[in-house]
Amino acid sequence: MRFVALAASFDGTLARDGRYDERCVDALRALAASGRKLILVTARELRELLEIFPWTRVFDHVIAENGAILHQPATKRSEILAQAPSEVLLQELHRRGVAPLTVGSSIVTTPLANEREVRDAIEKLRLDCQLVTNDGALIVLPADVNKASGVQEALRQLGISAQNLVVIGDAENDLALFRLAEHAVAVQNADALIKECADRTTSGAYCEGFLELVRDLMDGDLAYAQPKLRVPLGTLADGTELTLAPYYDSLLICGQRGSGKTAFCSELSEQLLANGYQCCIIGAAQNLSAKIPAGLRSFGDAHEAPRLSEVLATLEHPTVSVALNLAALPLESRSVFVDALLVQLQALHDRAGRPHTIVIQDAQWFSYGASHAALVSRLSEMTRIYVSSEPERLPAEILEGVVTAIALGEDARVPSRFTDFGSTERIRLEQRGTGSSQPAEVWVRANRRERGRQATADEVGCGMSRPPAAGSASAEDEIPSLSG
Repeated sequence: MRFVALAASFDGTLARDGRYDERCVDALRALAASGRKLILVTARELRELLEIFPWTRVFDHVIAENGAILHQPATKRSEILAQAPSEVLLQELHRRGVAPLTVGSSIVTTPLANEREVRDAIEKLRLDCQLVTNDGALIVLPADVNKASGVQEALRQLGISAQNLVVIGDAENDLALFRLAEHAVAVQNADALIKECADRTTSGAYCEGFLELVRDLMDGDLAYAQPKLRVPLGTLADGTELTLAPYYDSLLICGQRGSGKTAFCSELSEQLLANGYQCCIIGAAQNLSAKIPAGLRSFGDAHEAPRLSEVLATLEHPTVSVALNLAALPLESRSVFVDALLVQLQALHDRAGRPHTIVIQDAQWFSYGASHAALVSRLSEMTRIYVSSEPERLPAEILEGVVTAIALGEDARVPSRFTDFGSTERIRLEQRGTGSSQPAEVWVRANRRERGRQATADEVGCGMSRPPAAGSASAEDEIPSLSG
């Protein structure tokens, strides 16, 4: 499961004119039953929300006051994530006759008509505040507080990555949340700016739009959703940009020792890490630590094997990636360790949708186990990057799962076993940040190349279909799994 968490706005999405739709509650129950985590996000004060919406208990977390309050319905425990409103500001607003004025734990709300007076008061006092508009109201917040900051704290407590988050909303105060999530959906009644920033706009408004998203989540886990990041690999002769997605993809990098394949792999990993995707790098070189990007937690070295329990405990933190050095293990034990690791990684992925990418350095040394087919099937939702100087020794089950192969070096060739399933061409790979390039031969599986011709260049590199056309699922379509 890729999208394991949903964050939804209340007003304008689950509710219209302050009244929620019972069908949304049924849909939320179905999502919770599927194992997904639910976060409700609103600019309302928590007490007010609890009075008008008794179903907050369906959610794992509630973010109120536009990110300033985090509430756990199961325990009825609340946290204030921001400082209290400035007393000096409140006195100044009262002096100016700004009314009505609602003061929450961290926010101050007033009608939008008072914006000029509020701005003048903030500038006069030189306060570090931000102004957010929402449904005809003006909200005064601390500068570093928004819906995204509140949801980030909820994700941290849930152990979920923002790269596994889908959000749905309608108003301008959802913008920061849209930038945070891997996939952002605007309901049809959303502000124009929100629609422009969304990855998709539903054909239905309010609850109808929310139900569209729920159908897509339950039926196919948003299989059409394109990744926020694609790592560039190179440009083919026809001008198509070849890219690597952080999930549902696979790449083989091969070449003789000294060809630069390890450095090329490190560049790819660095871009994934910089964008928040969790990686697990496995190798067995005595100097593996010198070949991996900075910022990973390293386990094992030439003298001591990594401990599986420590690796798994570290991966529970969604922002931490790991590198495992199995050099201390005998050759025949490495595949046993990797197989045991993959079983645990798949369990983590089923629950949390990560790690997003697995890199196996010197992959030929991990190919002696008896469960190669199981290995490929376990990793099918994660991106796999295999690095090898002897790709012909890799098991057929691994090679059959490869979508793109790159052989580095003037005389490098991709394995001959690929030629019946795609085509090859010589290109030059640009070296990020250096302005130089190196020769390479690239093989692309036939079905991917065909997709590349049919899709735009930025869609190449991910085996996902296009989003449904607007109106493809009518608002009246029933959701069988949401009964009751």
